[in-house]
Amino acid sequence: MKTLTNTSQIPVLVGPTGVGKSEVAYHLALQDGCEIISADAFQVYKGMEIGTAQPSPELQAKVKHHLVGIRKPKEAWNAVRFAESAKKIINEGQKAGQKFLIVGGAGFYIRALVEGPPVGGAPSPETRTMVMEKVGELGPEKAHEWLASRDAEAAKRLNPQDLRRVCRALEKTFETITVEVNYEPLGVDHVKFFGLERSRENLDKLLRRRTEAMWRDGLLTETESLMKLSLPIDHPALAAIGYAEASSYLRENMTQEEALERIFRRTRQYAKRQWTWFKHQHEVEWFNLDEYASLESLVQTLKEKLGE
Repeated sequence: MKTLTNTSQIPVLVGPTGVGKSEVAYHLALQDGCEIISADAFQVYKGMEIGTAQPSPELQAKVKHHLVGIRKPKEAWNAVRFAESAKKIINEGQKAGQKFLIVGGAGFYIRALVEGPPVGGAPSPETRTMVMEKVGELGPEKAHEWLASRDAEAAKRLNPQDLRRVCRALEKTFETITVEVNYEPLGVDHVKFFGLERSRENLDKLLRRRTEAMWRDGLLTETESLMKLSLPIDHPALAAIGYAEASSYLRENMTQEEALERIFRRTRQYAKRQWTWFKHQHEVEWFNLDEYASLESLVQTLKEKLGE
């Protein structure tokens, strides 16, 4: 069977969180001799293995995963840094004939790698989520103080009770941070998008089970460690799904039942946003996991697609 060469299109496996991308990617990469590049906003951090559903050490020992658990939470990471790092990995690997499989649900990161960073566009989904969650946690007065520390003029114009405009103003302060771009985007002609999906009902069941498993397997311990790092108030990790709720629980601002339900609902909302993003931003060939009798049959189908 024909397989990818270093001049072929690079496959990009996308889809909503919890759908099963990591497992499918692992088996596909194992069969096709690929290395995996993680396009995720938080899997890059050490100490966040459980809350970000990082591939296990056992899986990583069999298939090389790039950009997973390599940075400390205090180190800056964004779409441009991801794209620069991923492009360097691809360039160096392809010289040796290595094949790659890009996997993730961070649409803004993937777009930066494929098309380049947007100029003067809307804030990234990660930034918007971080600001909204942090403002909700701080409350009107302290959120207004946060804005004043980043944009004093905007803070003077806005009423602290107008949280919608305070949020938009805060988002703009992150947009104005310029990052020097030192890479050439891959280009849409050099990638091939494959999407994984399930019925909403089945995905909801998986997300509930994953939420409970993360809580049981050590999310609280990871959160306690993050809280001890004295991260800046605007660090995205502090508002990341799971960690924000676990932090509220540890501070006794939320019961375990409330935290688990909120994690599930936020994850479900994020999954919907991911679906919408990938349905409208890229030309994606979709595969419904509910329609396959086994994971192996789906992997075989994808492998055949890669060889076309």
